Amino acid sequence: MKRYLILLALMGSLLWAQKPDSKAVIGKIDDKIYTYGEYNSILNNFFKYHNPKNKKLSVEEQAKLNDQCWEELIGRYVYDKAIKAGKIRLTDAQVLAEAKKNPPAGVKQIKDLQTNGKFDKTKYETALATAPEFKKAVLSEVRSLYQYTKLLDAIKAEVDVSPDSVKAQWFKDNDTVDARVIYFDYHRLTDVEASEAEARQFFEERKDEFKKEDGRSLRYVKFSKTPSPEDSLATRRAADQLYEELVAGRDFAEAAQALSKDPGSAQNGGSLGWFGRGMMVKPFEETAFATPVGSISRPVLSNFGWHIIKVTNRRDAQKGEEVEASHILLKVDASEKTLQDYKIYSTRLHSEASERGLEKAAAEMGLEVTVTPAFFAQDGSIPGIGREAKLVTFAYENPPNTLADIFYAASGDAYVIETAEQFPVWYPDFETEKANFINRATTTKRMYTMSQIAEGYIRDLKPEQYLSQADRDSLTVIQITGHKDGDTITSIGKVDELNAALFATPQGQFTPLIKNNNRWFLASIDKRVKPDPKAWDKLKTKEIAAARDALRQKHLNDWYGAERKKVSIIDNRADYYDLSSSRKMIKL
Repeated sequence: MKRYLILLALMGSLLWAQKPDSKAVIGKIDDKIYTYGEYNSILNNFFKYHNPKNKKLSVEEQAKLNDQCWEELIGRYVYDKAIKAGKIRLTDAQVLAEAKKNPPAGVKQIKDLQTNGKFDKTKYETALATAPEFKKAVLSEVRSLYQYTKLLDAIKAEVDVSPDSVKAQWFKDNDTVDARVIYFDYHRLTDVEASEAEARQFFEERKDEFKKEDGRSLRYVKFSKTPSPEDSLATRRAADQLYEELVAGRDFAEAAQALSKDPGSAQNGGSLGWFGRGMMVKPFEETAFATPVGSISRPVLSNFGWHIIKVTNRRDAQKGEEVEASHILLKVDASEKTLQDYKIYSTRLHSEASERGLEKAAAEMGLEVTVTPAFFAQDGSIPGIGREAKLVTFAYENPPNTLADIFYAASGDAYVIETAEQFPVWYPDFETEKANFINRATTTKRMYTMSQIAEGYIRDLKPEQYLSQADRDSLTVIQITGHKDGDTITSIGKVDELNAALFATPQGQFTPLIKNNNRWFLASIDKRVKPDPKAWDKLKTKEIAAARDALRQKHLNDWYGAERKKVSIIDNRADYYDLSSSRKMIKL
């Protein structure tokens, strides 16, 4: 049954009622272990940095920042690992040059390095030259950050663009077509149908196309574990009896806990809470909304079993009427007798068939034998049985009338099977597959009819009449704007012949009739924009730089993704922090 339960988050009372152990392991990044105390300190500083005004954060905002903090720790580890592996070499001279170029923010606040309240770069460089301890502290801070800038720059510099490829892409992006494409789609000819006579002719003319060789068939008797009619009646009688007991005063919640086969609601006394229309299977919904408040419904059958419903409340909600209800579900299961009969009869038939053959044995026991249609090794599937490779192999390795061991399918069904016919050459039977051949003949007829319509446009109409006639014929006309070479066209896809014609046809004219896989197209070229070489000369420096930046950023992202996958990560933060909203909607 489809239903919704709102589960209140209990983590607050269970985990955060007392402060976690500061030494508890909250996560691990390769060999680097983070305790709760260590990570919580990092996280608090992260919150302060990203929330300087200390505004109250929602649960979702806290969870998002928590995830960002954890990801930055992983990123720092990945970067540190690359630096230690020698991905970059950072000299003291490079660090000193960076320190002079970009003094740390904290240094700029030192009053001894200011003149008239403003940072004095001359005093700063003098201090670097004359105060060794100051220089050491500054270079240490600069190195700690600058090494990451150098690493990212080095990774990005591993790739570069070709100016010629950027130029080619720019010319392609600025070479566009606006057009209206008439799509001669044979699927729209729903009023065109093949008769049985036409389908038979279609079959006879193409009979060799349907020929197959080296086929097999099986005969079998199937024994199913599904409940018997007697089982269904027994469950109905049990539901009726329970209903009478409930109406007579038996406690509904206790009965649900003891008898209901719906694990989601039974433990709650059968309670489903509030629900609206469209949230339950149809028979259940109709009965629930038809039952008065305080009443218990008679048993109602759904594909899940027999339900007895108690409606406890009703209200008008924003999305329509809702009811509050409980239910008891009695499933229709195979009885012990049915399961025993399943084993007894399948074993007995197999024993009898081994002596007299399946058909005679089944007839004596009053059982129906099914013969499969022809199947073939390449199909990998047996009609009526399914995709069972072992049975296909058995059929091909044994002569007709060979009895197989009892076969048990994944569903639990048992089959007593015997090889039947072999088909050196096989043709489908028209009468058996009549519906299939009528469909095929109809498709062929629609294709031919639409081809005649398309060719009639070229033969009988002037180009200026194409679009108005397409409207009268209820053909699909697709408007494309800013179409570039190789773009996909909505409802059509990529058609190379049409694409070439769009760019080869002058503005204001129609393309030739294009045929592609039993589809036909005519396109009116409404606007044609060609790239301007002079515009490229003005923009090429900017375009090449932008393409370079995009390529290098992608390369960096790919590198990071690959390196991150190499890291062993254990993340236990969810045991200590709420990383989701406080209420979760679970759909059952």
